[in-house]
Amino acid sequence: MRNYGIDTKTGKWTTLTQSQIIGASNPVTYPIQSVYGVTTSITSTLYNALTTFNIGASTVNNGDILQNDVIIDSKGNILYSVWQDITQNFILSSAPLPTNIAQQTGGFNTFLNNYGLTVGEQIIVDVSYIWLATLVQTLRLNTNESPFYSNYGIPAERSVHTQIAPDLALNTIQSQFAPYFASLAIIKQQNTTQPTYNISAVFLNGTVIQTVVAT
Repeated sequence: MRNYGIDTKTGKWTTLTQSQIIGASNPVTYPIQSVYGVTTSITSTLYNALTTFNIGASTVNNGDILQNDVIIDSKGNILYSVWQDITQNFILSSAPLPTNIAQQTGGFNTFLNNYGLTVGEQIIVDVSYIWLATLVQTLRLNTNESPFYSNYGIPAERSVHTQIAPDLALNTIQSQFAPYFASLAIIKQQNTTQPTYNISAVFLNGTVIQTVVAT
């Protein structure tokens, strides 16, 4: 299990904590449903090194635990395959020979991996963060500014000319994004020099976010 958050030093999403999955089957397959409706899966398999051998400049020691992660699309095509030495924490440059390894009968390791990325660079977020970012962009978007999403945005120019707050547009935006959250409230701040909105959102996983957006 992984928990993710913002690294305060780099400002990037990174792993905060991780815990072992004990007694899991081997291999383990995780389905992935992207925001674009594309279904893929990741299959993780654990192996034991039966001898000491070299792959490129790296040396795998006898008894090391290896993990192979394979990403497969809905048609069964292999999109990506990576081998890792879990014991020594490095990526193998190529797959080991079948005679050098043996598949474990059970998954008694973490099944945690970086999918080929450097530690600290892995970026995996709840989809609600993506919808929150889209909501913020929409609040900063002028109506008809986008040639593709003309029904999104705030009629900023008309509001300036008429001196009428775009309350109707704000209600529309809240209705457009409400289905992606357990709860969503957007409130315009009063007496600000520029349009500013308070967002209070509860993600589907229970995460509570409050933020201020100045447009």
